[in-house]
Amino acid sequence: MIRARGSVRRLAVSTLLGAAAFVPASADAQSPGQLTSRCVERGGDLDRCTDVAVAARALTGQTSLLAGWGSDVPGSASTLGRKIGNRPRFSSSFRAGVVSVGLPDVFDQGTGRATDVSFVVPSMQLGLTAGLLDGFSPMPTVGGMLSLDVFGSVGITMPPSSEGFRGNSTAVAIGARVGVLRESFTLPGVSASVSHRLLGAVRLGDTGLGDPARIEVDPGVTSIRATIGKDLFGVGVLAGVGWDHASAETMLEVQDTGADVVRVEGPLDARRTIYFGGASFNLLLLQLSVEGGWAGGYPGVPGDLGSTFDPETGSPFGSLALRFTP
Repeated sequence: MIRARGSVRRLAVSTLLGAAAFVPASADAQSPGQLTSRCVERGGDLDRCTDVAVAARALTGQTSLLAGWGSDVPGSASTLGRKIGNRPRFSSSFRAGVVSVGLPDVFDQGTGRATDVSFVVPSMQLGLTAGLLDGFSPMPTVGGMLSLDVFGSVGITMPPSSEGFRGNSTAVAIGARVGVLRESFTLPGVSASVSHRLLGAVRLGDTGLGDPARIEVDPGVTSIRATIGKDLFGVGVLAGVGWDHASAETMLEVQDTGADVVRVEGPLDARRTIYFGGASFNLLLLQLSVEGGWAGGYPGVPGDLGSTFDPETGSPFGSLALRFTP
């Protein structure tokens, strides 16, 4: 029994470390302030360069959030565990949600400070989770310790073309979830997860078509989530906190005062905290869940004289999911 428990621990820890190995390299990542400086050095206007760099970071964070939202497995704080007969348990899900996105208006060509814009971006996602390990039970009614799930998803994000976006963006994600406690009559379910998501390029504006700016970001994000949940009188509730570290290969273009296009490229780094909560309703093998949350903002650019947009303002998000667990 001791040897089996040791094997469970080693496999669970190894899986989490393997997922964490996908953290994007950020040794050369830059801040919006650094991208702004490079843009100005090449002839760009200070305010416009600032707006475009700040917008690029906001897009990196918001689109990364749309690839995962809050909980990694919708409506679930406990790991799945294995089926009778020591077979993996599988669960599939469909999730749709939105994020409220705020940016500097990079198309504003008026005098004075540019305005900010906000709009809602929808996304859809198909997910699959497999319960690989049951973990161990140190005492009666306390179980699921170091249980293990792995999960993955594919999705599509649909930024509005009316705001200047050029096409949709796809996303894929993989990750692992380790159980701290499995929900019982007396105890809540508690788990921690690590995931990595890769998104297709997000494109805003096109200087070749006469737009005053162009932004293209190609984000990847590593996320950590801690979730707690309990079934209360037939309705499951959960709450959690998470941390996102997004890194994107970024391309910015702005028109300088001579109508030439200034182009700046480089990696961009963004980190923030996520808070979320939700409720679920079980219908035999199906579960319907709703979730909402708040993603924190980012530090401002020193000496920012650009738009009225405040990068420290957070972003609300919400999702609705249907999960099938046979």
